[in-house]
Parts: sequence; C-alpha cells; structure tokens
Amino acid sequence: MADRKFNITVSLVSQSGDVIREKGCNAVMFTNVGDTIAEVNGMVIFPSATPATVLGDSRSFGGHQNEEYTGILRVLFRQPLGAAPLLEMVQIFYTDKV
Repeated sequence: MADRKFNITVSLVSQSGDVIREKGCNAVMFTNVGDTIAEVNGMVIFPSATPATVLGDSRSFGGHQNEEYTGILRVLFRQPLGAAPLLEMVQIFYTDKV
C-alpha cells in the first residue's frame, strides 16, 4: 500500500460520554488538563496535583501503519467532580478517509 497522509485534531472534552472519533483514526492521546480524575475506556487519567500550572497524566493508544481504530471513545469523569473537569484529546487520522 502506498504511503498514506495523516493529520491531527485537538479538542477539549469537559463532559462524560462518548466522544467523536475521526474517520480513519489511527491513534488517540488524552491528557488531563483539569482537576478531576477521568477515565477513557476504563483507563484512569489522574489530574495534576497543581492544576493550571502543570499537566496531569496522559494516556495514548494507536495502531500500526495503515490500521484504523474503529471502537468507541468513552470518557467518564469520576465523582466528586472538581471545578474544571477537562481532557485534551489529540487524534491522528488518515486524510484519505475524511
């Protein structure tokens, strides 16, 4: 298969629920930039001990070359919610699928 072109999107997630996966998604990274413990597909992502000054934990997963992630991306912010639950989501996706 010929080399495929890719691009990225960056978005912020502030509510629990399913998030939109880009068509042709190959990899995803979540970084906790808020003040609340979050989960993505069951993976725990802790916030920074000093929010607004240092980033919290990150989790990422991706496929091999030419593989596409077709599953669900489900975010859950754990109770008790802080004042600013927030994840940064970066997706890498193949542009020929857009």
